[in-house]
Amino acid sequence: MTDQVKEQVLKYLEDATIGLDLFGEWKESQLKELTAGHLASKLGVSRNLISHYFNEFHHDGLVVKVNSRPVYFFHMQSLCEYFHTKADMRTYDTLDELRKNLLHNAHHSSAFHDLVGANESLSYCIEQCKAAITYPNGGLPILLQGPTGTGKSLIARLMYDYGVEKEIIDKNGKFVHINCAEFTNNPEMLMTNLFGYKKGAYTGADKDTQGLIALAEGGVLFLDEVHGLKPECQEKIFLFMDKGIYHMVGDNETWHEGKVRLIFATTENPDEVLLKTLLRRIPILVKIPPLSDRPLQEKKELIHHVVSKEMEHIGRTVKLSKLAYQILETAAYPGNVGELKNCIRASVAKAFLRASNKDEEVELHLFDLPGTMIAAQSENETLAEYDDRTMLSVSDILNATRTESTLYLLNQQFLRLFTMIPHNEAGMEEFIHSTYSKIEPYIDYLFFNEQTQNLPKFKLLNNLLTSIFNILAHKYNIDQLSNNEISIMTYFVMDYTQNFTGRQALLKQYKKECSEFMDLMQDYYIMDDKVIMDTVQLLEDALDTKFDYLGSLDLFLFFHYFDRDQGRAAIPAVIIAHGYSIASSIAETANQLLQRRIFDAIDMPIESDFEVVVKKLREYLSRLPGCKEVVVMVDMGSLQEIYKHLENIKDMNIGVINNVTTMLALDIGTMILENDPISYILREASERNQHNFVIVENRHKPDVILSVCETGIGTAEKISELIGSSLPASSDITIVPYDYRSLKEMGTKSPVFEKYHVLFIVGTCDPEVYDMPFISIEELIQQKSTDKTDEVFADYLTKDELMQFNKDMIKNFSLDNLLNYLTILDSEKIINSVEEIIREIQNDLNLHLDSGIVLGLYIHISCLIERLIIDKYITKFDHLEEFIRDHQDFIQVVKKAFVKVESCYNVEIPVSEIGYLYEYIYNRNRHSVNEEADSVNGLWEI
Repeated sequence: MTDQVKEQVLKYLEDATIGLDLFGEWKESQLKELTAGHLASKLGVSRNLISHYFNEFHHDGLVVKVNSRPVYFFHMQSLCEYFHTKADMRTYDTLDELRKNLLHNAHHSSAFHDLVGANESLSYCIEQCKAAITYPNGGLPILLQGPTGTGKSLIARLMYDYGVEKEIIDKNGKFVHINCAEFTNNPEMLMTNLFGYKKGAYTGADKDTQGLIALAEGGVLFLDEVHGLKPECQEKIFLFMDKGIYHMVGDNETWHEGKVRLIFATTENPDEVLLKTLLRRIPILVKIPPLSDRPLQEKKELIHHVVSKEMEHIGRTVKLSKLAYQILETAAYPGNVGELKNCIRASVAKAFLRASNKDEEVELHLFDLPGTMIAAQSENETLAEYDDRTMLSVSDILNATRTESTLYLLNQQFLRLFTMIPHNEAGMEEFIHSTYSKIEPYIDYLFFNEQTQNLPKFKLLNNLLTSIFNILAHKYNIDQLSNNEISIMTYFVMDYTQNFTGRQALLKQYKKECSEFMDLMQDYYIMDDKVIMDTVQLLEDALDTKFDYLGSLDLFLFFHYFDRDQGRAAIPAVIIAHGYSIASSIAETANQLLQRRIFDAIDMPIESDFEVVVKKLREYLSRLPGCKEVVVMVDMGSLQEIYKHLENIKDMNIGVINNVTTMLALDIGTMILENDPISYILREASERNQHNFVIVENRHKPDVILSVCETGIGTAEKISELIGSSLPASSDITIVPYDYRSLKEMGTKSPVFEKYHVLFIVGTCDPEVYDMPFISIEELIQQKSTDKTDEVFADYLTKDELMQFNKDMIKNFSLDNLLNYLTILDSEKIINSVEEIIREIQNDLNLHLDSGIVLGLYIHISCLIERLIIDKYITKFDHLEEFIRDHQDFIQVVKKAFVKVESCYNVEIPVSEIGYLYEYIYNRNRHSVNEEADSVNGLWEI
């Protein structure tokens, strides 16, 4: 009995601590509940006994003691978990001393503490950010993705602050922010800014200068708008991400080391704007939701936060009219949090102009808001309920921010219903049944709310709950939850953990009712109480979170909802379908719409054994004593043969029907409720459920031509420029440079085909995309592709435009024009040298090369010579030793042909380059040629 009283005392102290308004006024009536005298009177025991227990708790570190008159005791764990703060000591002299300490730690306990939504809609984002910044040995690269104005830059800065707070980042380590979009058209400048440069690296580089990586040493480098990085710039940071080393611009010999945590941010879809090779190096992707997807509660808190900041800035009290506040709350903000802040700041500035007296309050009215915002709300009839004269203070706004999330409203309905019933067993039954109609729309919200559905931790949590409920089913010999019911519980737990503020408000308002409910559950539902307590314990241990009275109430009502007995139909029906929860979803929906428990479900994961499903079905049928008829509904495949395994079940007629859908289930369920015989039900259902179809084709995708190159996106961009300059200005066709490797690996599954209507692909090498025309650069140069291009452009260009396009293509892709891309050689002089080299190679090898290869060799050898001169020749060649051993004759012929060029330019052709010449001449039709060896590739890579 003594231990029971002791536990009761600690539990009471926990509830009394939670009931405090930590950030508001500490009322005497609330504080009184934290004294030994009050609790002794409430429990009917001696004050000395309660004081003895309190002192034991204090000794064990379970409570905080305040040596005032009277002495107060606070539950330590509740302070930490519910208010996200801590007491630095176990004993304080005054309440004021404790309060100041708690408030200080509440604001400094975490860098993310003041971030609106940190415990709710942004909670998973914050978990990811903390994991990235605290990961050992330099953290993990992380990508923040979300629309403009969602707070990516703020979160990046808070990650840095969190690292400093946790002493993972030294206080001397800087936070360095660079906007990559500023360097979209000047990638070289970005490289010099990032890596630094040596004296003489370029004109004006008169001294060695450290880059931003060196500046951020030991800290954080934040690359904002990373989609503005050219692909070649993305490639140049791979080495630093992999090994933490880099060259300064203008110095390719000295390696520099850098220890920097990298944070990237983008407003775009990363799969469409970043190289896959970069994405593979960023293990954590954080998706920050737009303001429209965040709870209304958070928008209210943001308004309160911004107005409070403006009050600090101008040094005046700011009040808002009810009408102005309501418009701010209901307005849409395409620019998200950033736009909301700008609207409020502009409105406060306008209102400030009218308040000439320094002591005068600043009143923000309707006409202070931006005109576009007022116009957008002109048809909102609900605004008629609010006036522009009644003013709200900041504290009024804070009180108005009591959360009204869907879960908050559901629990509010539960508690209001509970207050209206007799507190006995019959009253509890009435209460349970009255909640079913409230739970159903909440379940719909959970399943159709994209904000919860898309959270990455759903699958992990779903697996965890499956294990927990399986443990409980075996321990208490109760029915296991279906996959669909477990999914409901998963969504609920996710929603529950994100509604901390709302729970606290309700617990404070309905503290007495919550306690009474727990008592009634213990009195009349002993088994349920045990299951709920075990569930709560397992969830708290696994998720490191606190489940309060409301959590227990919700679990209790959900379990009863799943087991609700709505009257068994005369003919039971069971749905079996492939997929994780297809069967249970159809059954749940049909039962809900028919308002009767007609259908049960057996889910059959794709990889499950057919024999296991048969066993489950036979077990299900065995639990239907006295049942003479049952309908089995299956979807497809092996399940259609399931009747062959049911022939020896005695005294039961089993009807099996395939192609199960929700419509079919509703049809069969309706006939079962009308007491139709099983043969009639199955025959009618088969005849009435026929498939119909409609095709709606109205999506327009922009027409594009893809340009590709094996060596990288840079060459593809130059090809794009040449073709684009050939098209008439009136054309709507766009040339899109695209990553060759992505196209080669993914084919038509590449994101570009989802976004655009691709006419054909042009480039240096065919990526072999199924059913997609390809035109090589050689064909363009030789004008062998005019039939293809004429056919493709017939629907897009007039005859005159097509003729002009072909003329411009001849000009832009002529040999002379292409050779003009050479940077240091005289194209006329080099053509003569190359012509002599090609002639000598053909003569010595007794070859006759076709005109296409000869034309390609002109470009290839011209670029080869320029590479030799500027010391950028290719040094790697696959199986080089074998090539030297097997092709000495070819090597000698080429060296002989290059003697004059080597002498003229004081260079020497390496064997690796000779290897690529061999591949180009003999293996042109094989795609084994190294990416650097292609003739046209070499041209633009220079």
